[in-house]
Amino acid sequence: MTNTQISNDISQLLMLGVPGDADLSAIEELQPGGVILFGRNAGTPAEVRRLTRRIEAACKIPPLIAVDQEGGRVQRLTDGFTRIPPMRELAQQGANAVGLTAMTVAAELRAVGIHCNFAPVCDVPIHPDDTVIGDRAFSSDPIQAALLAAEYIRGAQPTVLCVAKHFPGHGGVGVDSHHALPTFEGTRDELEAHLNPFRAALAAGAGGVMISHVAVPAVDESGAPASLSQPIVTGILREEMGFRGLVFTDDLEMKAIAQDDIGQAAVRSLGAGCDVLAICHSPDKARQAIEAIARALDNGTLPIERVRDSVERVRWAKRKFGVAPVETEQR
Repeated sequence: MTNTQISNDISQLLMLGVPGDADLSAIEELQPGGVILFGRNAGTPAEVRRLTRRIEAACKIPPLIAVDQEGGRVQRLTDGFTRIPPMRELAQQGANAVGLTAMTVAAELRAVGIHCNFAPVCDVPIHPDDTVIGDRAFSSDPIQAALLAAEYIRGAQPTVLCVAKHFPGHGGVGVDSHHALPTFEGTRDELEAHLNPFRAALAAGAGGVMISHVAVPAVDESGAPASLSQPIVTGILREEMGFRGLVFTDDLEMKAIAQDDIGQAAVRSLGAGCDVLAICHSPDKARQAIEAIARALDNGTLPIERVRDSVERVRWAKRKFGVAPVETEQR
């Protein structure tokens, strides 16, 4: 594999944000495999479609374009889009309402050039100090949450790539990973209640899973956040649960990771088994990640086969969800 091929492969494993002024110079320079939109990029459907076309034109290999369109307090696109209630409220209307809403959201996203929705939230919020999940989740009952997560996937997945989040569960902690590292203090058996909705989502065909920055000492004694933990990503999600789709990190710029050198986090995350690294705000940190991954490949810290597997999963997702075909590179 040549240096150019390595660089191209690494870039396909990044998901970058777009600044509020829609300056795409960093996207054009770094050529990421994915781009995520936020409220700062919101507009009418026509305006969003113009932006996604510009993003596509800026990339030699068309990217997977994503958004957090959960509903309630996490709905990035609102002007001209259907207003979606919080999932807890929607759940009270029954499974049919969940499935139909998922279909509506997916159709609206696809119409404006978005291929991937970071939804549904599969967390089971049971911690008394929970502030970040709350009504974003379907239910505090793991069985009900599992049934409705599967219903959501069945409604949306034919149209867009659904990403179940925040594995292995953010509902059993009282700290927001945007601000600090949460730790799930329960046993491995107690973790099962939080895994149930994810198992249901995968059984329903979810193509993606987002890994949280939650430490689970009962699984990984090192105290590493799940996004950097091989026992959690590879051990539980890949091997135990048999997931073969795309694994995304939550934003690596969140304070739960909080490293001056984001490159170390990027290398550890890929080594743990993640496929797509979300770096949503800083192009400089994205550059640091690319450089660190290249060094790790060069010195053997990160096996080339690990990167190749992830690149192939990115290509699979792009083919499956209608992103322009990616040419197979000569190796």
